[in-house]
Amino acid sequence: MRRISFYLFITGIIVFSLHLYHETNKEIKLIHNKSEYLINNGLITVTSYNIQYGRGQDQKIDLQRTIETLQSVEANIISLQEVERNSYRSNFTDQIRVLAEELNMNAFFTPSLAYPGLYYGNAVLTYFPIVETKTVTFKNKIENRTALVIELQVTEDQTIHVINTHLGLNRDERANAIEQIYEKIKTIDGPILLTGDLNSVPSDQEYQIWNDHLTKSNEGIPFQTYYSEDWQIDYIFHSSDFLVNDVEVIESEASDHYPVTARMVLSR
Repeated sequence: MRRISFYLFITGIIVFSLHLYHETNKEIKLIHNKSEYLINNGLITVTSYNIQYGRGQDQKIDLQRTIETLQSVEANIISLQEVERNSYRSNFTDQIRVLAEELNMNAFFTPSLAYPGLYYGNAVLTYFPIVETKTVTFKNKIENRTALVIELQVTEDQTIHVINTHLGLNRDERANAIEQIYEKIKTIDGPILLTGDLNSVPSDQEYQIWNDHLTKSNEGIPFQTYYSEDWQIDYIFHSSDFLVNDVEVIESEASDHYPVTARMVLSR
């Protein structure tokens, strides 16, 4: 009897794990806000933030700190990396749902890594209506990566594209991903924002390709975006359709990365 109960218990765990994998290992779009457009050529405030699944510099998981940090920047577009859904190391919290609800923003999430008990990827939260979403997947030997491409309706007659990615630690894999993103950028007609944790500093060779098509929002202003090293590896790039008013980095302890925020206006 005990053996039967044990087998039933194990079977239940397997069935539940497969169900969780099926439900979590997929794109998800959440609509929490009514359509909001820019008013009188208002500011577009963009934040890029690797939240490290809510794990702060004290190594404690506290998604509330992440929420408070994001609330403080008052962005209408937020690109996030290392967002987890129903994962063991972040207490099985569906982080994108919690963030979207707490910030009252629309959201799109796409997974990059999916194993039983560990699901994480990239997300964009926004007050603007979501028009279309796509995911570009980079197959790697070490760890698959993705780029999330989202089209947003910022005015009644104007859309923009936001690309959010988290590139890997291997230089060759980064170079391959950058080439694929660059090819995607060339097919987009209209304003573009490229955001994310690129795991490259401005002096890296593979970094230079971004300069052929886009402009770094903090051009000429050195930033540190990783808490323990004097590195900038988190960026907001933009096409020539934008004029940047200011850029800032908030030294929050909610993650091992600092959020980068750029305030800009559309010039077209």
